Amino acid sequence: MRRVLLCLLALVAAFLVAPTDKAQAGSDGWITICPPTHRAPNDPIVFPGRTGASHLHQFFGNRSVKATSTYASMLAGSTSCGTTADKAGYWVPALYEDGRLRPPNGLRADGKPTRMSFYYRANNVSDSYKAAHPVESFPKNFRLIAGTARATSVATQPKLGKEIYWGCSDNSTGKLKLPQSCSSGAISLHVGFPNCWNGKVTGTNDTPNVVYPSSSVCPARYPRVLPRLIFRIEYPMGKATGRITLASGASYTIHADFWNTWQQASLNRLVAKCLRVGADCGNNPQ
Repeated sequence: MRRVLLCLLALVAAFLVAPTDKAQAGSDGWITICPPTHRAPNDPIVFPGRTGASHLHQFFGNRSVKATSTYASMLAGSTSCGTTADKAGYWVPALYEDGRLRPPNGLRADGKPTRMSFYYRANNVSDSYKAAHPVESFPKNFRLIAGTARATSVATQPKLGKEIYWGCSDNSTGKLKLPQSCSSGAISLHVGFPNCWNGKVTGTNDTPNVVYPSSSVCPARYPRVLPRLIFRIEYPMGKATGRITLASGASYTIHADFWNTWQQASLNRLVAKCLRVGADCGNNPQ
């Protein structure tokens, strides 16, 4: 009997530590998995209503995003996200390898598909600060950009290698300022958005009203804490990566856009049950 019990315990332990390929939240908050939807030279935050005015973007999440989109049309659109209430628009400039368009969907060296994960966190602000300033949902129709397409060098993209960085799909590198070859067969892009807010909503581009925290607290003029949104996108390249450029220019011009068109009640509920109480809600919570 004792031998049988030991065998059962060993099987349970093996199951608990067995590796998994699924993205895991790993800390307070949740992940929504949103495969790519479409590409178009549109940006309804920077060039609202001006079809074809932007460089080419790769969109994720809301399938209806176009230059003339409105808050109402986005809510009426469908989504690729595993969390069905997540109708937000997520987009980045299209990526090229040696001048050839490289979409993010494909296979890594291990034969498994690349992943497009959108993290909702608040782990860049201290618990004591959050106790006094509880995490709030993004307001409805909130529009936010991380990074700048106007960067003319690595030095002029101030968060490169910090909040915005390149890496490999197996997380084997640090926070790289430039893409490199990856034995995993796929490079990864990480874009973290600012989440200290001054409380203002513009209805157009809210980026000037949000900044990054400093030393785990928000600046006095931006005291309110929003979720920390992070894009993590993998691109299949094989084990040798060529010269990476973007539709916006060199790889250091990387930036990302977010338009909050979540079903707001569901977003509020997830913020309350995951971020405000410090719970790991995993992938694609409903």
